Amino acid sequence: MKHLVILIAFLFVFNSCTKDTVPTDSSGYYGKWTLVKMSGTIANSETTGAAMEWQEFYLFNNNGTFTKSRDQNGFKTTVSGIYTATNRTDGIYFELIYPKDSELIGSCYGNLKEELYLTANNTLSSTWKNCDGPGLEYQK
Repeated sequence: MKHLVILIAFLFVFNSCTKDTVPTDSSGYYGKWTLVKMSGTIANSETTGAAMEWQEFYLFNNNGTFTKSRDQNGFKTTVSGIYTATNRTDGIYFELIYPKDSELIGSCYGNLKEELYLTANNTLSSTWKNCDGPGLEYQK
């Protein structure tokens, strides 16, 4: 009986743990995410389509790498790096790590990392807006 109680307790502990990393086989985030909307800190400052200051996209690969490309004033810039996806209590977040400094990094921290999250309406949103950066939304 004592062994049964220990076994049940053991199973309960391991069953109650959640995995932080998002399972790669069931994710719907692989592929190309294109910038569809920009917003500023001023009310009603949203722009879409060709009216946006730049056009850009992320390409997420299933091997943990990504590419970000921006076209601004006819000048195209592309950079690649690695990413991790984590499931937090408020949703799925992506931490992008760049190999070197780039003007494409939209970050509050001024380091080689950028953070995005999936919204309830299946768009990808940048956390850069949390520190007076532009609000950037992407769709597949």
